[in-house]
Amino acid sequence: MHMVIIDEAVFSPSYVPERLPHREEQIQQLDALFGGWLRNPGRHYPRVVLLGRPGTGKTATLRRFWSTIKNETNVKFVHINCFIYRNFSTIIGEIAKSLNIPFPRRGLSKDEFLSLLIEHLRERDLYIFLALDDAFNLSADVLSTFIRLGQESDRLGAFRIALAVVGHSDSMINNLDPSTRGIMGKFVIRFPPYTRDQIFDIILERAQMGLAPGAYSDEVLQMIADLTGAQSPLDSSKGDARLAIDILYRSAYIAQQSGRRQITPEDVRRATKEVLFGVSEEVLRGLSLHEKLFLLAIVRALKSTNSPYVTFGDVEDMYKMICEEFDEKPRVHTQLWTYLSDLRDKGIVETRLNKRGEGVRGRTTLISIGSEPLDTLEAVVTKLIREELQ
Repeated sequence: MHMVIIDEAVFSPSYVPERLPHREEQIQQLDALFGGWLRNPGRHYPRVVLLGRPGTGKTATLRRFWSTIKNETNVKFVHINCFIYRNFSTIIGEIAKSLNIPFPRRGLSKDEFLSLLIEHLRERDLYIFLALDDAFNLSADVLSTFIRLGQESDRLGAFRIALAVVGHSDSMINNLDPSTRGIMGKFVIRFPPYTRDQIFDIILERAQMGLAPGAYSDEVLQMIADLTGAQSPLDSSKGDARLAIDILYRSAYIAQQSGRRQITPEDVRRATKEVLFGVSEEVLRGLSLHEKLFLLAIVRALKSTNSPYVTFGDVEDMYKMICEEFDEKPRVHTQLWTYLSDLRDKGIVETRLNKRGEGVRGRTTLISIGSEPLDTLEAVVTKLIREELQ
């Protein structure tokens, strides 16, 4: 078999390249906020919110920044994936594990756990740079707890924690109580969607590192960049570099499996059919069971009407049928509105009120999904529901 892919690791979501194209400005902003504290920790409480859609380089930028500065500091970097650790006790446990400090699993109140952590940091003279990634998975009170924790100085007046909170949209911060929101202040670094040209640069570098010479053409890379790159900073359904890298990898894999040396446009088309476009599977996995059932109802309602939008009423009817299919008791009407606003905040669906002349009587909410092939989305959501009900 001809090898098209020569380094699989280059295409992994956790891979952080030596150079991050088009995120130099954000790395400089991180250095301006955290650099002084990391080199000489304790005198204040640095904190920041990194905001941008999935695939806009937030986590990679944070890790790249850390790798440039870690040799100049004795601070420990603790990265918490809040998709996996999403309640107070699992996060505290994970921080303790990362720092190698013994910690009781239960038996203490929340306040006692927090003061014990600060005590351990003081006794061992430890400082931590805490990153809460995908923090929109946390409830507002859990997120508030960790934001406030950074305000705690030890008895000697040293601030032991610096905090980076990573999320998709402003709603994560807007949901906090006003005083906690005030603590975070205006420290926000924004990650706009990558444009087509920027995505081309990113996947060209990955192709040079991970694919055999001659395995790809500029034409193929441009095709992927056109599919995935944003046309403007307001293009909210495009600009995901992870998606572009995934399509490149799948295209290369299809070519390799077919025994060819070079990726063709048809390989790209086949790869594109297999991927979710506007939203990652990780975000879908993080939805509650009934939120997934409600999303499946939206997808099926859209498929059955063949129209770009459906009404809330159509979706509610479909949701009840799906609950019957999966032997689940439907949630009440008001709960479904909560699900809808959450799906909208996460960028999975779009909503708007109907205009006159759209064939819908009265003022009603219209729901659409513009960024996904519905068949792919239906397959993934159904698979996740079945996994959860096993």
